[in-house]
Amino acid sequence: MGQKQNGGDAKSAAQLQLQQQQQQFEWGKGPDVAPTDEKDPNDIVLQSWAFCKSKPSPVKHYRSDVEERERRLSLQWRKRASFVELDCGEDSFFVSNTYRTLGVADGVGGWKDEGVDPALFSNKLMENAKAYSETHRKDYDPERIMHNAFEKLKHDKGVRAGSSTCCIASLVEDSGKWWLDFANLGDSGALVIRNRDILHRVHEKIHGFSQPFQLAVLPEHLKGRAYSDRVTDSIRERVEVQVGDVVLLGTDGLFDNRYNSQLAADAGWVGTVADSILEKIPVFGFLLSSAFSTGDQKIEYTDPYRVVQRVVNDTYKNSLSKDADTPWASMLQEYGVKDAKGGKVDDITCLMARVSTREELAAGIVW
Repeated sequence: MGQKQNGGDAKSAAQLQLQQQQQQFEWGKGPDVAPTDEKDPNDIVLQSWAFCKSKPSPVKHYRSDVEERERRLSLQWRKRASFVELDCGEDSFFVSNTYRTLGVADGVGGWKDEGVDPALFSNKLMENAKAYSETHRKDYDPERIMHNAFEKLKHDKGVRAGSSTCCIASLVEDSGKWWLDFANLGDSGALVIRNRDILHRVHEKIHGFSQPFQLAVLPEHLKGRAYSDRVTDSIRERVEVQVGDVVLLGTDGLFDNRYNSQLAADAGWVGTVADSILEKIPVFGFLLSSAFSTGDQKIEYTDPYRVVQRVVNDTYKNSLSKDADTPWASMLQEYGVKDAKGGKVDDITCLMARVSTREELAAGIVW
C-alpha cells in the first residue's frame, strides 16, 4: 500500500512535472549553416519567397518609431531581413532553413474583444514550428511539426489565450519520388502549380461559414464555448512534385479574394513554364509570340520577389473593392446573399516556393 503524500510533497511533484514538461520543449538552436549531410547538389529543396499586407488599420498608421522597432525585434526569429520587416497583421508564416518545410497561420481576430493580441498566438506558433523543424532536421512530418509547435505554445506563459488556423507543407522523399506533404487545419490553404496550371488544391476544414477549425488556448470562462480543435483534425494530403513546380501557401485573405486559377497563373511564372508553340518556330515564331504577348509576361514576372509582391498587391486591391468578382462574393451568393460583389477586407499572406535542386540554390541559377 502506498503512503499518502502530504501537501508539500504533492506541490513538489507538480513543480517537477511542470519543469520536465518545459525542458521537453527546450530544443536549443538549429545550425545557421547547413550540415554536411545536407549539401548533396542533387538533393531537392524548396526555395521560398514571402510577402504580406495587413488590412487597413488606423493604429498601424500611428505606430511610433519605438513601437515599430519593438515589432521588428519580436520577429527576429524569421531571420531573413526581408521577412522580419513584413507586417502581416494577425497572420504569420515561417520558412525553415532546412529548405524543406514552410507554413502559414492566421490568428483569430475575435480575441481583441478579450483584450488579447491575435497576432501573438499565430506568431508564436510559427516561431515554434520553425524552431522544431530546424532542431529536428530529419523530421519532415507536417502534422508532427504542428503538434510540437502547439505543445510548446501551450506551455508558454506569455500566451494566456488565443487561437489560429495553421497550414504546414514539407518536401519529402519516398520510394525515389518527391512529394509535398500537407497538414492543414482551418481555412488557410495551398496550391501546387505546374506550368502555370493548378496541379493540386489543398482542402480546407471548417465548422461552418466563416468558422474555421483552429488550435486554441482558452481561458476558463471560454472552455466549452469557443472552438478548440486538435492537431489530429488536420486534413492530410500529399502530391508528387518535380523540379520546376511551384507551391503557394496562403491565409484565407489570399484565397477569398483571388480565384485559384488566377493565383496559379501569376505565381506559376517562377516555375518551369513550357514555351508556346509559336516560340518553337525559329525567329518568325518568336517575333509573333512577342507581338501577341500580354506585355507583363517575362517582364513583370522575372524576379520572384516581384511575383509574390504582385500576387499580394493584386489580391489586396480586390479585398478593398466593392465590385470585384471574388471567391468571397461567390460564396456569399451561395449562402443566399443575392448580387454580392467585392472582396473581403482581411490580412493577406502569401508564401511561394519553387521546387529546385541544391545545386541551383547554391549557384543562384533560380534567382
